[in-house]
Amino acid sequence: MYDYIIVTHIPNFYKVNLYNELAKKFKILVIFTANDTNQKRSDDFITLNNLNFDYKLLFKGNYENRDVRANIMSLRYIFRTYQYRRILVSGWDTKEDWYSVIKNNKSKNCLALESTINESNTRGIKGIMKRLFLSRISKTFASGALHKNLLDRLKYKGEVVITKGVGIINKPERNFITRDYDKKFLFIGRLSKEKNVEFLINLFNSLEEYRLVIIGTGPLYQELKKKAKNNIIFKGHVANEKLKKYFETNDVIMLPSISETWGLVIEEALYFGMPVMVSKNCGVRELIKDGVNGFIRDFTSPKNIIETISTINNSNYQKLLRGVSDFSLNKKDIHQVKSYDIK
Repeated sequence: MYDYIIVTHIPNFYKVNLYNELAKKFKILVIFTANDTNQKRSDDFITLNNLNFDYKLLFKGNYENRDVRANIMSLRYIFRTYQYRRILVSGWDTKEDWYSVIKNNKSKNCLALESTINESNTRGIKGIMKRLFLSRISKTFASGALHKNLLDRLKYKGEVVITKGVGIINKPERNFITRDYDKKFLFIGRLSKEKNVEFLINLFNSLEEYRLVIIGTGPLYQELKKKAKNNIIFKGHVANEKLKKYFETNDVIMLPSISETWGLVIEEALYFGMPVMVSKNCGVRELIKDGVNGFIRDFTSPKNIIETISTINNSNYQKLLRGVSDFSLNKKDIHQVKSYDIK
């Protein structure tokens, strides 16, 4: 008998890492609805290598092009064939999610909630549908406070566990280097509207003594590149395994998103000893102590961000580095895995 059957979208590396850790404690079967997507940070963001758990792949190809009807028929067969204690779905946006929670008894149904109060519509028909979905869920694993706020808004009555994460990052060998503040800032992510990169471009265009390195591609790449001055450097696509040098050779990473369900790149930066500056609308703010290992700021106000940047000097930068050093990502990951204990 499986402790969990987990229904999720695609094999993102950080999900695979989490499931590998869960498999050390539980017997799990992971069902991936597809094995690729059009929307990924890099080609090595997705992997079916080194999976230490049972899994099934419903559709071989891009998630956006999957055969939903065939996927549901496969789920129907799986639910009839295997015995399991809990079913864990990774959202409420797909027909596969809905089928899973309707087909199973509410007492078995669990939700891994990565949506937050910021980007989720809780009014009208969309709000009604979310409440209906939650009425079929007995236990929700919410990533953080912004996710719990969404459940409160939707008047969810089931059990809630805060996991403090959406997965587990890769942890390659790292160098403990001596850092001095050199006014070098970094952004890593998709160049799309919700990431609010245009705000950074406009900001650093007015701060020409500072440098901003931008890693990533997306629909706004050419438009943003045309607007940027010479102190803003676009690196385009960079594989995950090659990001290490950028974390080590820049001073502060920025995540200015209008809305961000988590922000895994912030965990990666902290792992490599890098202070962070995140939008108050990012779920990953759960891990940030303002002024200790980074800053939580309103990225709609240029004045607010400029004031923060201008206060950083080498002395207080060293304090930030100590705050980052004191933060334990391993402790966070242990908490995340333990959150899924079955009572």
